[in-house]
Amino acid sequence: MTLLMGTDDGLFRAEDVPFEKADAERILDCGRVTQVEDLTHAEGVFICSSDGAYRSLDGGETWSELAVPKGGRYWFEGDSIVFSLQATADGTLYAGTNLPALYRSFDDGETWHELRGFQDLPSRPHWESPEDPKRARIRNIESAPNTTDRLIVSLEVGGVHVSNDGGETWIDRRENIEDDVHHVLPLTADCWLAATGYFDLELEHVGLQTGLGHATGWGGLYRTTDAGETWKRLDQGNEYSYIRRAFTHDGTVIFSGANGAPPAWENDEHEAALFESTDFGRTFERVSYPGEPNEVIEDWVVDDDGTLLCGGGLFDIPDPRHDLDGRIMRRTDDGTYETVGKVPSSVGRIELV
Repeated sequence: MTLLMGTDDGLFRAEDVPFEKADAERILDCGRVTQVEDLTHAEGVFICSSDGAYRSLDGGETWSELAVPKGGRYWFEGDSIVFSLQATADGTLYAGTNLPALYRSFDDGETWHELRGFQDLPSRPHWESPEDPKRARIRNIESAPNTTDRLIVSLEVGGVHVSNDGGETWIDRRENIEDDVHHVLPLTADCWLAATGYFDLELEHVGLQTGLGHATGWGGLYRTTDAGETWKRLDQGNEYSYIRRAFTHDGTVIFSGANGAPPAWENDEHEAALFESTDFGRTFERVSYPGEPNEVIEDWVVDDDGTLLCGGGLFDIPDPRHDLDGRIMRRTDDGTYETVGKVPSSVGRIELV
């Protein structure tokens, strides 16, 4: 199978795993890639990037841009970015940007309209971003399993928000959880994992004085069993609590975290770690992996043989690291990790097609 790798410097492809760095081909020069996913309920593979959202219907050979609106509703500085895409069982497409705004398409991406109810959430005045306090980012959109109209949105920074009617109306589900939410992984209709981070507690490195203080915290991995009404932190006491994503495989919960927010990653003023739990988060074991002590694992996929692949580096920091390769790793049968490929930029998202 072909491996697609979203990096800080475009989309790369490897025709086989393992592979050499020279064999990794950049197939889209599209800036930072925030999503690469073969959506279950839509045809093709999708990517989101700082240059736009794209879809391929031929396994990544050719790409067409999706015309998701990227501005016009608010005054803002800088570029508007489509951060996330999702499809529901009825074929409806959803897209989230960093205005932040949420859009829906009933015609396979030909036309889009904004879900204005998302702007009516009570917490809306408190959403912000460490890079631009005017705009938070819709980091991911999920469709809850075994439901018809339940959507879950992760907002950086702004919490978790849920719709039970396909996006018409929304409910804040940000109590008892850090509101710097990077990723929600729904396991069932009501049971989800959430990977969270935090603003740097001093904020002086970016000259930000937001005055709100709501996003300063300690991050961590959270679980809800009641569709977000309550949350419990699973990794209490874990200092590696800046977590971008979580994954489950063969009954094992996996996440990688760092003991500092991304501005510290620019000069390796942090340490990263990888953790696995075989009892659904009651206990976690630290696992060694290539790229320690600084590289952070960002994403995981499972191939047709059931082998776990993951990608990492130091992705999505204020100034991309040009001195660091992205790394693809494989989890072997005995639970150890080995490097099986490198690309010329940190890997944030991977998918098999």
